Amino acid sequence: MKIDIILEPDVTPARIADLGLLAESHGINRIWVQNYSAARDCFMSLVPLALASRRIGIGVMVVSPWEMHPLKMANALLTLNEYSKGRAAICVGGGAEWNGVMSIPVTRRVRAVRETTELLKKACGERKVTNYKGEMYKASHFSAAWADDVPPLIYTGAGQEQMIRMSATRADGIVLSDAVPKFAAAAMGYVRESLPAREPSVGPFRVSNFWAWHVKADRAAALKEARRELIIRSWLSPHHIGSFMSDEDCKYIQAHKAAFIAAWRDRSGEIKGVPQRIIDALIEGITTTGDPGEMDRHIARLCEFRDAGLDELALRLHDDPADAIALIGTHVVPAVR
Repeated sequence: MKIDIILEPDVTPARIADLGLLAESHGINRIWVQNYSAARDCFMSLVPLALASRRIGIGVMVVSPWEMHPLKMANALLTLNEYSKGRAAICVGGGAEWNGVMSIPVTRRVRAVRETTELLKKACGERKVTNYKGEMYKASHFSAAWADDVPPLIYTGAGQEQMIRMSATRADGIVLSDAVPKFAAAAMGYVRESLPAREPSVGPFRVSNFWAWHVKADRAAALKEARRELIIRSWLSPHHIGSFMSDEDCKYIQAHKAAFIAAWRDRSGEIKGVPQRIIDALIEGITTTGDPGEMDRHIARLCEFRDAGLDELALRLHDDPADAIALIGTHVVPAVR
């Protein structure tokens, strides 16, 4: 299993380059930059790393079909791929933060991601779109004859069965979101059932997972960071936490989300009024949190994803990313191969 890194969206392009080169030296597979509204352009932010690096992959996540036409995505992605000499990737998702910012409703989510993926595969692989007639997108007379021979990779953000099954027949890979090992294993079942319908010309398929990493020399700081960021673990939806939390606790969490949001917004990590046992169970269930002295336990948990069949695991970093990259490169990368 290969290890990717996902950085905070506020990291500067120069810092992305520094961290990317550090990650490259530690054998990390890919650096992902997140596509948030209150952040720099994610494609442009990766250009310095693309030019400075030699091996590490570079990727943008998550771009939705409602914020950017698939052919505009293709041009941006192909340009980044040219800078990196064939190492670029994108993750397309069916609705993200941008939809709320632009007041655009999410409709026909799977269909929109399917057609976006099909157009991206044509534009980036065949380097042309002659006459595409989808239900949501129509396109013709597009040419990317200038693009590199090695096409970029097209991932989808796929969290539930229908999206996973669709993606397994069309995309280069999927990135699950905060999927615990049990759900990751179920997702692999959907993938295996769907792969026979995949055309051989589409190429190999990869499965990854977005997973929170809060491991620090200062254990108290690691726990504070984990508490602070809990709400962005797929919004603590029952779909994600129901496999390890009781129905009663799931309902309690949904009714008290304001406390989790406040801990994230004020950066305090203090989830006021929520029982400590619930907070502890969430941190244990949906993150990797602790100190380096527990590394064997952390690695054993990550190996559960490998054993479930995942090809890649994308670790989401927060504070002190250089320290995290060094820990991951030294301990995790060799252990999960």
